[in-house]
Amino acid sequence: MKELKKVEDLVFSFFCESNDFNGIPLRNISEQLDLDYEYSIDLVKQLVEDEVVAIQSSSNPHIIGIGHYPVKTQLEILEDAKGIEVSKHSYGDFEFVTEQTEYPVCVYPSQQYLKKQRDVSGFGYAKYTVELAQAEPQLSFRYFETDILERYSGDPRYDFEFEDFSGRISCNYDESGNAILREEDQIFLKSFGLGFDSTSSRVIAVLLCDLGRLSAEHQIFWSTKEVPFSECKVLGDYYDNIIQGNWITSRSVFSALIDEINAIHKLTSSIFGVPLFRKELDGDNRPRNFTFFFSPTSKNYYEFINLLDKFLSENINRSFFKGKIDLEELIPLDDSTFERKQKGTLSLLEEWISKFFRYPDENIPKEIMKSLRKVRRERQLPAHKIIDNNYDPSLVELQKNIVEECYLSLGSIRRNLQTHPKAKSVELSNNLDRDNVKYF
Repeated sequence: MKELKKVEDLVFSFFCESNDFNGIPLRNISEQLDLDYEYSIDLVKQLVEDEVVAIQSSSNPHIIGIGHYPVKTQLEILEDAKGIEVSKHSYGDFEFVTEQTEYPVCVYPSQQYLKKQRDVSGFGYAKYTVELAQAEPQLSFRYFETDILERYSGDPRYDFEFEDFSGRISCNYDESGNAILREEDQIFLKSFGLGFDSTSSRVIAVLLCDLGRLSAEHQIFWSTKEVPFSECKVLGDYYDNIIQGNWITSRSVFSALIDEINAIHKLTSSIFGVPLFRKELDGDNRPRNFTFFFSPTSKNYYEFINLLDKFLSENINRSFFKGKIDLEELIPLDDSTFERKQKGTLSLLEEWISKFFRYPDENIPKEIMKSLRKVRRERQLPAHKIIDNNYDPSLVELQKNIVEECYLSLGSIRRNLQTHPKAKSVELSNNLDRDNVKYF
């Protein structure tokens, strides 16, 4: 039947000529081929049954979103589409038509048809662009080993932006607005998120549509680190945010720890006129190493520890303790000689906690300080001996545990500060004590 072939060719050419792998709106078929609307739908239904074309119907059917519908479902949607009415609008000499439905329909070549008929040699080795050209769902995820990020994180010509469970990568530009990388490397990865493989190890999750926008060279590189997606799943919070468009109400322990430091800074400034921590931290622009995303190597781990210690013990303000406790101690050298030595910031904090907070057990201050002292000890290890950069999966749990312990210690200090009479006027986030912190 000639008309059936015309519909087939129109759907195929529309998809292949589209820059974003779009489907043709159902009503456009009847308009472009000068066919009766309901009759054109019957032709499309026949092509669906023959697995030549497939449809999408949603609030945005112009891309193949999450997946493909079963044939039976497609036929039911197409039959219902016969009853969709249109409204005509005009603005001066300009006229346009809108369909009266929340779920319009677009038509695509089927995956089976494209694999037989479409020449994808023009895409070269751009693997993910080829998948999109063969009608793979644009909002499906591909998964990668965590060390994929280190090609970019170690290169200052790339810019990283991290949130709790997601991030993005872009190239930097010079003061004149010119890219400082060759064209093939001028990538922009709109978003990546956290996922897990079959052993619950962390992986990097990226939408296929975002991968398809990378240069062919970088698509080749990413494909070398790909993990079979049948064995992986994306973090629910990331999926809800990027696919469902929902706000993420949970937060990572990294954000929670920063919130506690900033809350303590605010409380002590208001109560004592001097902050316990020298500076507040910027939770929106965290350093690259303060994240769950990087691979478990000793280099990454100790860079993380170094940063955590700067946030904690190095950030403690010695001036805060002036007039509250002695800042120095006498160290006996012999029976009659003593050396005056400054106390360390962690010792000052523990002494201050013991003096000003009341606890039912005198060992509690030592327990509160244990995690902070652990960070300091861990930081000193690479300072005193050469440590090889080894890959060690156990570092994942080690990192997770140490940041959780520090977060809980800071929370204990903050809650005690909130019992001070002058703390009543200090406004803090309601999020601090909510059970929405995730550790992963």
